[in-house]
Order: sequence, then C-alpha cells, then structure tokens
Amino acid sequence: MSDGGGAPDVVVVGAGIVGCATAWELARRGAAVTLVDRGEVSGGTTGLGEGNVLVSDKDAGPELELALLGRALYDELEDIGDGAARVRRKGALIVHPDAETWALEPARAARLRAAGVACELVDGADVRALEPNLTGPLHGALRVGGDLQCDPRGLARALAREAEALGARVRTGADVARVQGNGIVLHDGERIDAGAVVLAAGPWSRSLAEDAGVALPLEPRKGQLTRLRLPQPDETWLRHKVVDGSYLSSVASAGTGVEVSTVVETTADGHLIVGSSRERVGFDASVDDALAERMVARAARIVPGVSGLTRDATWVGFRPWLPDHLPAIGPASAAPGLWLATGHEGAGVVLGPITGRLIADALTGATPALDLAPFSPDRFATA
Repeated sequence: MSDGGGAPDVVVVGAGIVGCATAWELARRGAAVTLVDRGEVSGGTTGLGEGNVLVSDKDAGPELELALLGRALYDELEDIGDGAARVRRKGALIVHPDAETWALEPARAARLRAAGVACELVDGADVRALEPNLTGPLHGALRVGGDLQCDPRGLARALAREAEALGARVRTGADVARVQGNGIVLHDGERIDAGAVVLAAGPWSRSLAEDAGVALPLEPRKGQLTRLRLPQPDETWLRHKVVDGSYLSSVASAGTGVEVSTVVETTADGHLIVGSSRERVGFDASVDDALAERMVARAARIVPGVSGLTRDATWVGFRPWLPDHLPAIGPASAAPGLWLATGHEGAGVVLGPITGRLIADALTGATPALDLAPFSPDRFATA
C-alpha cells in the first residue's frame, strides 16, 4: 500500500470515534497511518452524545447485525487506555406508555431473539420493581441486559493515543480542503499523499465526498440533550437506559420537522441526561430552550420525578444521517482509493469501532467479519 516514497499508506479524515478506531485498527495491522482533523481529537459529534452502546433500539436487518458485532467489541475496548471508556453495563429498557407501541413489541422481541439478542418482555408492575422511579403509566417494557454506556470521548482519545504508540501520526488543526487522487489537500495548500483515504468526518463528510465525485446524500441531523441535577448525586436513581417505545419510529422517520421522544438515564457522576430531539435543519447550533422544556415534560410522563429537577445545561450535536438509515462503509467506485466510514446517525458509539475494524480488514486484504454490501457507498450513485 505504500507509494515507496515515505508517504503514509492511509490518511483517515476525521478524529471522532469512527476515525480514531479506523486509525488504531490500521496501525495494528502494520499500515502507516495519518489521522487528521480540523479540530481536536473527539471535538465534534462523538463527545456530545450519551455514549450508548445499544442493540435494544434496533430491528432485524444489517444495522442490527453490525450493532451486535459492535457491542461485542466493547469486551475488548473496555480495557483500552486503562479503562478510558468507563464502561457501565447497565442494560436498557424500552418502555411503553402507549398501547400502540406496546402491541408491536412482542413481534420485535421475537425478531431480536432470532438475531441473537438476549431480551425479555416485562409487564408494567415488574418494570417498576426494576426501576422504582418509573411511576408513570406503563403497559410494559422490553429489557435488554447486555446494552451498555461508555465515555465515547475518552475512548476515542485513548484509541488515538494507542494508534500513535503504534506509529500513526495524529494531526489536529489540519483542515482538509479536498480529497484529490489518493491523497488530501489541506486549506493551507499542503498535500498529503497516500495509498488510500478513509473519509470518517461524520456529518461534515458530504462536501468532501461530492467534491471527489461520490454521491452522498448525507445531512446533519440536529439533536438536543439536557442535563438535570439530582439533589444528591445517585448513579442508581435509574439503573437502566430508559427509552420510550416511540423513539424507534422517531429515529426511522425521514421527516423534516422536529421529532421528539424520550430517552433518560443517569450519568457517571450521578445526575440525569434527558433527550431526545431530531431535526433536519442543517448546521444550526442554536439551543431551543422551549424544546428542552418540552423534552423534560415528555420524559415526566414516564419518570415524573424529573419535573422538579434543575436544568443544568442543554447542548446541540449533529448526527450524520443518510436517508436509508444505514451508514456508508466501504470503497467508493467513483473515486478509486477513497473509502467512506460515515452516516451512523445516532448509533456511532456502538457502530463506530466495529466500522473501523471492518474497514481496516478490507483495506489490508483480510475478510471482514460482516458483508459490507448493504453499506456500500455506491448505493447512492444512481439513487
């Protein structure tokens, strides 16, 4: 893969969890790697989410297959960088205050089990035994005990350090102007040549891909999260990640309006995170306080105790969204030497590290553990 002139074999653009995992996996395989980002390592989308590693919010199909491999990979990642991922194996509850979503859950549970997901249906009374603070009306829940939470920013930065220790170059403050041939050109005119380029710039990947001739209908899907403070920090105030059953249809929606559902869980420091919203409004980073209040009020249907808590902070992040809800992973035929690793939407923490492994395997001639055909960037070429 080397050009024989000392240039790096692979340039990875984007130092979020996907790019850092890709750089680490390539460096482990002996490739010469340069990881570049216009900001700091994990300075964008990766560090702004809840850090969830979930299969409970998926359904049968390629994304679930990828997510199962991704969740299993955390058995290995948990020890990277002296536990920088801060993994919390707390499981998830998909709860159903509405009869309509609860009626659909047994069939989905059966599909999840058929795909290898250990899960159980729990009636309303037993849900409250598991989570005493879920005192709102509930028909029941799906419990997936294997789901977990981590510190994605800490993990991404640990992966970047591990890649550096293996010889990779990590360049922050390197703003990429375009992908050109088998290399990149920075805005200051510097060119970095390579045998391949992996584009892992999350919601900022589209313009670089399209400038290289690759069709990529990627959009930033804006989301807000709010942190609430408990009077006394208590990591066990909620023991699980709690997700309203309507969240699944919110994620799957392609609408341009605001989609609001409920996710709520404790943070590692014993307070609460409440979400979530989705909007296709470009890179609008403004915080909507009325929307934050709406999300907290909606969460109070399930967890009434949140209504009296102090709102500590609200922030915005941008999920890389593709219209068929699958990431783009693999080589782009329209630009030989260019590989894409983006479009994971809100599942980048569970799908990012396994994406890096699959890309590294394919680039170095190994057989990936999963068929990449459903995720091929070429699927958009004639759409």
